[in-house]
Amino acid sequence: MSPKVRENIDLISSRGAEMWRSVPKMASDPRSIQRRSTIVGALIVAGLMGMGYRAWDLCVRRHAEYAAQGNRQQLRTYTLEASRGNVVDRNHISMAVNDRLDRIVLNPRLIRSHGREDEVLEFLLTMFGSEHADYIAEELERDKAYRKLRLPLDDDMAAAVRRAKLPGVRLEQDPHRVYPRGSLAAHVLGRVNAQGQGNLGVELGMNESLAGREASSPAYYAAFDGMGTKLLVDGHPDHAVSRGQTVVLTIDSAIQAMAEEEIDTLVRNWHPVGASVLVLDPRSGEVLAMVNRPTFDPNHPVPSAAQTVNLAVQHAYEPGSTLKAITVAAALEQGTIRPDQTFFCEEGRWQYTPRHAIRDTKRKGWLDVTEILAVSSNICTTKIYETLGKEALYRWIHRFHFGERPDIQLPAVTKGLVADWQKWSDIQAANISFGQGMSASPLQVAAAFAALANGGVYRQPTIVSQILDAEGEPAWDHERDGEAGERIVRKATADTVLEMLTAVVHTKNGTGKNARIEGYTVAGKTSTAQKANPEGGYFEDQYYASFIGAVPAEDPALVILVSVDNPEGGHYGNEVAAPTFARLGTRVLAYMGVPDEDSTEVSPEAIAIAADAPELVEGFIPDLDVQPPLPGMRKVEFTTGLPDFSGLTLTQALAEAEKAHVELRATGTGLAVGQSLPPGPAQAGAEVTVHFQPL
Repeated sequence: MSPKVRENIDLISSRGAEMWRSVPKMASDPRSIQRRSTIVGALIVAGLMGMGYRAWDLCVRRHAEYAAQGNRQQLRTYTLEASRGNVVDRNHISMAVNDRLDRIVLNPRLIRSHGREDEVLEFLLTMFGSEHADYIAEELERDKAYRKLRLPLDDDMAAAVRRAKLPGVRLEQDPHRVYPRGSLAAHVLGRVNAQGQGNLGVELGMNESLAGREASSPAYYAAFDGMGTKLLVDGHPDHAVSRGQTVVLTIDSAIQAMAEEEIDTLVRNWHPVGASVLVLDPRSGEVLAMVNRPTFDPNHPVPSAAQTVNLAVQHAYEPGSTLKAITVAAALEQGTIRPDQTFFCEEGRWQYTPRHAIRDTKRKGWLDVTEILAVSSNICTTKIYETLGKEALYRWIHRFHFGERPDIQLPAVTKGLVADWQKWSDIQAANISFGQGMSASPLQVAAAFAALANGGVYRQPTIVSQILDAEGEPAWDHERDGEAGERIVRKATADTVLEMLTAVVHTKNGTGKNARIEGYTVAGKTSTAQKANPEGGYFEDQYYASFIGAVPAEDPALVILVSVDNPEGGHYGNEVAAPTFARLGTRVLAYMGVPDEDSTEVSPEAIAIAADAPELVEGFIPDLDVQPPLPGMRKVEFTTGLPDFSGLTLTQALAEAEKAHVELRATGTGLAVGQSLPPGPAQAGAEVTVHFQPL
C-alpha cells in the first residue's frame, strides 16, 4: 500500500470517528423511556379519538344528510303502471280488455352514425307502403335518439323487425285497449284515447272505476354481471291498487247481437238517416241491448264523428203518439176520465183554435179510450188532455221523468226539452199531449213506458250491473246499491193502460198490427212524428217512425223500442219500425225462455257474439264465434263471377270489382244498396252499375 493511500484511509477514519462522537446518545434511563412512551401513546389516543369523532359525525350527527345523498344516487322509485280494468257483459263475456302492442322505436342519431338511413327507410317502406314515405322520412331526419312510430304492427311485421337487426331500430310494447267483439255494442262501450283514458261510452262514463292508478315502491338499483337488479325496499307494489275495477254491464251480448242483426235489416230496407233499438228489463231498469246506426269499430280510427253519436241517449226527438199512453195514464190516475168513457173524434178534423186545426189520419166519430189509443187519435187525445189542464199535464210529464237527464252511466246524455207550462199556448199544450212540441231521447221514452209495464213503478235505467274489485268482489251492485223504484201511478192504472195498448196490436183497427208476435200478447204504441223544422213549423216529408212495446202484456219481461229517423220509402211506425220489433221480440223471448200463451218454451237459436274480423286486433286471440256482419264491414263471399256488393263502401266495392275482373260504375254515396247485374257468373270486363246511399 502506498503512503498516499494510507494517508487517505487514516483521514477518513478520523473524520468518521468525529461524526460518531457528534451523534446524541439515546437515554437509557427509565424516565426518558416513560416520557417518550407517554407522548407516543397520547398521539395514538388523539388519532383514535379523531377517527371516532369523524365516524360519529358521519354515522350519527350527519347520518340523515349522507343517507339522503346516497339515496339520491342509488335509490329509485319502481312504478307499477296503472292497468285499465275490463268491461264484461252480464254473463261475464269480455267486451273490452287490455293487450300489449308492438311499436317500432327509432334512434335517428344512431342510424346516421352507421350510415344506414337509406337501408332503414327502404325496409320501413317495404313494410308500411309508400303512402307513409313522408312521415317515415321526417322521423328519420330528426336529431333525436328516440322516436316511436305511430304505425301499427302485426305479428309478421314485428318478427321481420327482429330478424332485420338494423341499428337504431327496435321494438317496444305499448299497452293497448282491445274490443274483442268488434263493433258489437260500440256505442255502449265507447273507446279510449291515445293516453288510455276513456273518451266515449262506458269507457268515459266509468273512467274513474276503470282507470286504476299507479302503484310505486322505493328500490335500490345496482348492476351485477351486466344485468340491472333492483331491491324493493317496501316489497312489490300492490297489483290491486294499480289494477282498475271490472265493470259488469247489464248488456246481454246475445240479445245485443240479435238487435244488431235486426237493425241492419231495417237499415237495408229503409235507408234512414239514423236508427236506434233499445231492449229493457222493465222490472229492474237494466238495458239488455242498445244499438245505433250508423256505428263504428272502436278498434280502429273512426272516419266521421257522427258515427260515434249514441242516438239512443244523446239524440232528442219528438216522441209523437207514444206519449198518448202517458196522457191517458195521467187522466186515469187523476180520475178525470173513466176507462169506458167515450169521446167524439170530430170525423178526423177539429178546428181547435181560429188559426190551428188538429187532424187525424182516419175519420172517426165516437170512440172509447181503448179505441182512441188503438187508432191513435190526436183529436180525442187532446180532449182527454183537456180534462187535466196544462199544469197537470206538465206535472205528469215530469213525473214520468221527461225533461230530466236519466242517471245512466253514459256521457252526454240529453234531458230532452219540455218548456214550462206557463209558456204553452193552447195549440202547444194540445200538441204536447200527443207527443209533439217537446223532445225526449229514445231512452227516456223506453224508461217511461217501462214504468207502465212494471205496474206503475219507474226504475232508473242503468247500463252497469256491478263493479268488481281486484278480488272479484262487488264494490257496487245495482240490485244492492241502485236506486229503489219510484211509484208513478197505481198498479191498477198501469195494468189498465197496458191492457188498452194491446188493442193497438191485436185489433182490426189498431195501428201496430205488424208488431204481433206469434204466441204472445203485445202491448204497444206506434208513433209517426213529423220532424221539426229549425226555422219553424214541421217538415212535410221528414218523419220519426217508432214502435214501443211490452211483451208478454200480462207480465212483461221485455220493453223494446225501435226508433227510425227519416226513413225512405215509408214513414209510418207500423210499416217501418213494428216489423223489427216483432222479429227481435220473437228471437229474444225464445232466447230468454219466456213461455208463450200455451206455456210452451221455444228453443232459442244459436247466436254468434265474437269479433267479425279477428285479424283486426294484433296479439289478441278471440273466441271462435263470429259476430253478425255489419254494413260496410261484411266479408264478400263468392267463387267466380260478380259479387254481391250490398252493404259495402265504395272503396270496398272497387276492391271486390277488381278481384272479379269487372268494371264498376258508382252512383251516389254511402253504402251499396243495389246493382245493375245480379251476383253470379259474369264475363271478365263486364260493366256493373252500383248504387250507393247514405247510411
